[in-house]
Amino acid sequence: MFCELLENRHIVYKFSNKSVSPEGEADTVNIAKWLRLASQIESVEMNAFRYEEAQLWCRPVAEELDSNANHHTAIITPLTRFIFIANALEETYRFASSLYEHHYQLIKMNQPKLLRKRNYSAQAHWLLDEIFSKVDVPIHYEHKVDNFLSIIRLYQSSFSVTFDVDLINCGSLSYGLSLVRNIRNHIAHAVFPIIENPEYTFDFSNPKTKRLILNLLSHASRIAAMNIQILLGVTNDGFESDGYAHLCSEPDYGDKLQSLCSLGYLNNLHIKQDFGLNDSSQCRLYSLWDDS
Repeated sequence: MFCELLENRHIVYKFSNKSVSPEGEADTVNIAKWLRLASQIESVEMNAFRYEEAQLWCRPVAEELDSNANHHTAIITPLTRFIFIANALEETYRFASSLYEHHYQLIKMNQPKLLRKRNYSAQAHWLLDEIFSKVDVPIHYEHKVDNFLSIIRLYQSSFSVTFDVDLINCGSLSYGLSLVRNIRNHIAHAVFPIIENPEYTFDFSNPKTKRLILNLLSHASRIAAMNIQILLGVTNDGFESDGYAHLCSEPDYGDKLQSLCSLGYLNNLHIKQDFGLNDSSQCRLYSLWDDS
């Protein structure tokens, strides 16, 4: 909802044939759409009975198929949620493209040999590390990245997957983003493990393996969303939507809402607080103000 209230649009630039040219637009409303879809997922249902006939006459087969469906639903639901959040992050990378071009051209005047970052994710990393390394981050962000790293180390040792970054926190602002990007690439390149149902296998009979995967996806989603907060914090143009103007013009509460729904609120979106943008939060807040 915060992205919808921003309603910012930025030109996306592409480097090709030794020149930079516009290639469409990126906007915060598209970021909002992916995040909304991710937040509204309740369950991705699996039909393990498709293609099977034995369950019609054999109860143990039916029980195993039912268990398999529940197992895969438990994995695929957070996996799908992460994919949608990763798509929102990809749009955020593109949204940062124009800001990258601006700062790249400024620095290149004094550093002619400065190499250009070709893809949008690398450009976003560069902005965080070279231009905005001292920016305020969402509360607990560093702690969440360290927790994510601990889970990733277990994941790496359990499944022998590779990472293009050292699994030692270097302290750079973009490090959490690098970890998320690696998990996203594991999924995109079919490296991410689809573990078997621990109730009916020997190889993965240890339930800790399943908990590891679930924790990994949960933390990856959290760090990805927090990086969207960070990137929007340095790339936004302020609130440009009619929805924000309407919110702030509300005759009884507009001034209070405007003071609460500020750009600084972006860094607090991930924590529970009295003020929220959802209808349920607004109704509780109005009741509180009416009582006072």
